[in-house]
Amino acid sequence: MTIFIGHAFWSGNSYSNVPQQVKKESIKQVLTYCVDPDWMPYEAIRANKHVGLSADYVRLIEKYSNVDFKLVVTESWNETLQRLQDGSCEAAAMLNRTPERDAYLAFSKPFFNAENVFVTNSSIAYVSGYSSIGDRKLGLVRGYRHEEYVQRYYPELNILLVDTEAKGLLALSAGKVDVLVGSMLSVTSHIQKFGLGDLKISGLAKPHDLLSMGVIKRRADMLNEINQAIDAISEAEHVELFRQWNQVKVIDEVDYRLFVGLAATFIVLVCLVAWRNHYVVKFNRTLMVKNELLESLQEELLEKNSQLEFLSNRDPLTSLYNRNYMVQRCEQEIAMANRFEQPNCLILFDIDHFKVINDNHGHSIGDEVICTLCELVTEQIREIDVLARWGGEEFLILCPRSTLNEAEILAKRIQTVVAGHHFDIVEHITCSFGLAQYQPKESFVKWFDRTDNAMYQAKKQGRNRVVRES
Repeated sequence: MTIFIGHAFWSGNSYSNVPQQVKKESIKQVLTYCVDPDWMPYEAIRANKHVGLSADYVRLIEKYSNVDFKLVVTESWNETLQRLQDGSCEAAAMLNRTPERDAYLAFSKPFFNAENVFVTNSSIAYVSGYSSIGDRKLGLVRGYRHEEYVQRYYPELNILLVDTEAKGLLALSAGKVDVLVGSMLSVTSHIQKFGLGDLKISGLAKPHDLLSMGVIKRRADMLNEINQAIDAISEAEHVELFRQWNQVKVIDEVDYRLFVGLAATFIVLVCLVAWRNHYVVKFNRTLMVKNELLESLQEELLEKNSQLEFLSNRDPLTSLYNRNYMVQRCEQEIAMANRFEQPNCLILFDIDHFKVINDNHGHSIGDEVICTLCELVTEQIREIDVLARWGGEEFLILCPRSTLNEAEILAKRIQTVVAGHHFDIVEHITCSFGLAQYQPKESFVKWFDRTDNAMYQAKKQGRNRVVRES
């Protein structure tokens, strides 16, 4: 079963009684490894020590295996990649799999997934994908998976390579780039750390991170041991790590200047109070102003955090729930269904011939069609139903405590309403619907695949149809 929570997932049968500790009798094998020295909260090197989310996962893999990991300190991600290629470092703790890296690395099972995002300043409202960037300058981190991806599929884009995500955000704030691609967790961490209030998340940047451990080819025999350890990590341990690092834990990066300034001010006040009383009044007034400013900054930070939380769960164009939130809700309903034997259904649908609308009328009209469709569908579903934009012109409805017959009635009602509505410019559209009911002990992925196959059959049969699983 594949378990999803928020932006992260992990593989393994998390609902079975996984042993909390796997004891091995054989002698531990040593495996040297490298990390990205500046990619918090995922991983970093501080005082020659490995910290971050991947450090916790390395410790868990050591706990459940006969592998003893030894850190090789590097100065940059490019140095880490070079050491992996020349064999002076035998493994990477956490990275994406790419065609280029397949040449010199073998990969473990993925154990963490997270979204990548487009970051811009406030002048850019929304970035729907790489094709919408146009002539704007795109910032990419040198050596990261997106550099390889963009150069392969979007070679026409104007690219500026930066050494780290932190440097890329500072370059974006300074106007040296217009759009930056980064990971959701690390971007939000750096925005808060540097106080970059002029920046915002303006869209999702595919492909998203599917993070594994990479091992050089001559040590690929270690993968079976590593994969068994990944399977042994319990659901509770995965959840605890995600919650811990999703709160943007920062190691040894506290800015103490404010505390030093306040301490110095206090010392000066204590010394001067013996000499002149009016100095006390003067500095008390100054301190009051500073406190008011600090409260104002705290309120602004809370507001920014609230906005970031909304963006992490919502689709920027329609304000519907996004894919990651929907996966989380579906996993919750699966747990309830397995416990109480309640029926649940999925309805997957998309707009027929949507590409023709974009080609003939432009993407802005296509966006208006999507937004209008979302309003129509929202009016038809129940309060307990959950509607999410799954991607592009594709949408997913979760129908808790609903049988397949009840979900089919809802789908046909939506089909009729959409087909009968008059849209501006394009006039009329239709949708194709696929339905599937959850089967006991089934994973979300298998449930969704059955729903997706039903929608495919609706397309194959001529579109504008409702097809339930056979």
